[in-house]
Amino acid sequence: MLLAIQNLIEYLNRNYIDDENLEKEVNIMTKSLYDPEVEKKGIEKGIEKNQAEIVLNMLGEGLDEATISRFTKIDIERVREIIKKHLN
Repeated sequence: MLLAIQNLIEYLNRNYIDDENLEKEVNIMTKSLYDPEVEKKGIEKGIEKNQAEIVLNMLGEGLDEATISRFTKIDIERVREIIKKHLN
């Protein structure tokens, strides 16, 4: 989203305003709004959510914890945590 805004501002500036400092200021602003740690946490949350969905679906199909762990390569303790968290 930020990249789209940045590109739009740069386009408008080049074609209509031509302010040399505007593009530099927009670059600084968009870089300050983007935080790689936030992106990393979002990816981790997505992975956790996906793991939970897979574990619960497999459990719903009648598979036991050990089998789920073996097929998904998710540690058995993590499988147990997911089941406990979502079924209690």
